[in-house]
Amino acid sequence: MRSLVIGVDLGTSGVRAVAVDRSGLVVGNAARGYQILAPNPGYAEQDPEEWWRSTCQALRECITMSGHSIIEGIGFSGQMHGTVLIDPAGGVVRPAIIWPDQRSGGSCRRFVARVGADWLAARTQNSLATGFQLASLLWLSENDPSSLARAFRVLLPKDFVRGRMSGVWATEPSDACSTLAFDCARLAWSDEVIAAAGIRRDLFPECRGSCDSAGYLKGTAAAETGLPAGIRLFMGGGDTPSTALGSGVLSKGQCMATIGSGGQLVAPLDTPRYDTALRTNTFCHVVPHTWYAMGAILSAGLSLRWLRENILGPDVPDFARLTASAEHVPPGSEGLIFLPYLTGERTPHMNPDACGVFFGLTPRHTAAHMVRAVMEGVAMALADGLDIVRSLGVTPESVFAAGGGAKSRLWRQILANVFDCPIAVTEERERAAIGAAMIAATGVGWFENLEKASDAWRAPVKDVADPQVGQVEHYGELRALFRQVYRSLEECMAARAESLRY
Repeated sequence: MRSLVIGVDLGTSGVRAVAVDRSGLVVGNAARGYQILAPNPGYAEQDPEEWWRSTCQALRECITMSGHSIIEGIGFSGQMHGTVLIDPAGGVVRPAIIWPDQRSGGSCRRFVARVGADWLAARTQNSLATGFQLASLLWLSENDPSSLARAFRVLLPKDFVRGRMSGVWATEPSDACSTLAFDCARLAWSDEVIAAAGIRRDLFPECRGSCDSAGYLKGTAAAETGLPAGIRLFMGGGDTPSTALGSGVLSKGQCMATIGSGGQLVAPLDTPRYDTALRTNTFCHVVPHTWYAMGAILSAGLSLRWLRENILGPDVPDFARLTASAEHVPPGSEGLIFLPYLTGERTPHMNPDACGVFFGLTPRHTAAHMVRAVMEGVAMALADGLDIVRSLGVTPESVFAAGGGAKSRLWRQILANVFDCPIAVTEERERAAIGAAMIAATGVGWFENLEKASDAWRAPVKDVADPQVGQVEHYGELRALFRQVYRSLEECMAARAESLRY
């Protein structure tokens, strides 16, 4: 009978489960979607119970597709930073606050002003941003203390789903570091930061390694998922490092750019170095004793989805035809620039008050111009992160592209021209879920370590977009204007945000 492992990736817009055999062949693949809830402006919440129901449905479909097999283990990947409060019985205390949430801006500013940005960075290798778990906990302590009082544990999203399966409430470094209550250098919770925030230390769960055991699938969860009880579960990783694992981006000198709902520029490090100006994040990789620098933008694919659904209307083409329409627009979108800051921004501005802007609109511009301007704006925002990564001594020869946006040849070519670096893409695979499956495969003993798992299962490169000399120079000039537009509007953005608080 065939042996399989399963990777579960709990993303922002949906959950995916993949079943993989020993050769790395995906024999089952299923997904279920869910919504982001916004009960107030700037809020971003999800219902953990909906995560659970969707995961159960995806797992049932996945195992039906994979046929009669032995499931040896399950690994997990998930959206990072989120805040899930559970009671002692494992019930959900309140809706989860997830990474795009902006409500905690004031809480962040007050905390950092009190403890000092350098003090915090020395203990976490990072700066505090809205949507991070510590920021959300600070907001809750000020605005919803009763929920914190009822809570037994605070969890990250994937850890809730995995804990519902096993009853083991724990986390691992690659996700724990994204809370900003974790010391990435020591690989342990920072008791100093937690105490300074006034948060109960016992809320934070035990931290294990990514390939460590997370218990076994218990009977009640087996009945809901359709899987046999007793399957071994493994801790897993955050979705960004899991995607890097699934793409083979594991060591210094490699780099990955993802265009999903948000966007990330990821470069592995052999030591926990961080940008002293605190414009990027330094987080733990799923690979032991490895870290990565990350430039993160909040509205990458989300910007294009917003344009399609909210502006262009319900009758516009699907994303493939939408991006194809932009191929007929000249590079630079004939003077139209888009700042992709729809939900605030992290790298390099760390500004929750930043907002989206179309600059340079004229009667000549069409929907296709707007589409291309969005794609170019996302690429230029990601390039800000690449500049900082290069300043840390990492100079990638090429960059792997991942996420839904990487499916667009045009978007990859724009990235190559803006980055002045070749952009490679592998065969289409669900890299975060594959990374989670690699963790399970290593945990059950199919591979000696994650490096060997990645070497064995890595998808081959299918296309490389090389930078075009003339376009590189053109986009260099456009980037200078892109940055100038933001600087010119920064005070206006702050005034706008202040007016909305009243």
